[in-house]
Amino acid sequence: MLSRFRDRVSRLVEPIARAFARAGFTPNSLTLMGLAVGIAAAILFGYGMQFWAGIVLLVCGFFDLIDGAVARTTGKKTPFGGVLDSVTDRYVDFLIFLGIIWAGLADAGLLPGWMWGFLALVGSLMVSYIRARAEAAGSGKLEVGIAERGERILILAIGALVGYTKYAVVLIAVLTHITVGHRLIVTRRRMR
Repeated sequence: MLSRFRDRVSRLVEPIARAFARAGFTPNSLTLMGLAVGIAAAILFGYGMQFWAGIVLLVCGFFDLIDGAVARTTGKKTPFGGVLDSVTDRYVDFLIFLGIIWAGLADAGLLPGWMWGFLALVGSLMVSYIRARAEAAGSGKLEVGIAERGERILILAIGALVGYTKYAVVLIAVLTHITVGHRLIVTRRRMR
């Protein structure tokens, strides 16, 4: 959903990306910095420090945005950089939900907290997996759905900032699986 605004956001981020490039940061170094910040957010979630985890998660999202922008503006976009970015994103997703489950921050009722966290984690991984698999099979760009990574980071960060991580996790658990279904339908339609 947020991918629709990518062109507008790219224009706003481009001057920042050029500043990072002039300072000597490479896209891959920014990706690894994002991984480190994501690990810090996971640790904060693990200690139950929702507010600070939310702030650090927003910083992680910034690095997730800026590494690609630096790659595009400097002409250093590489296949390996894309793979590194995807792999580090999956590690961050996993560790964030692990921290949330560990601290009991997903206890929202109806299901045990660990189950909500597990459903949100699986859904998050599947949203990325189905895109990669469908695109590799020839579906074309599959940027559809309401729970891409940017949306998930925002939902979780805002939930944490206001002290409602548990509801953010439930929302992510539901929206990611809806997105997986949506992507399956679009992929089937495109591949007929």
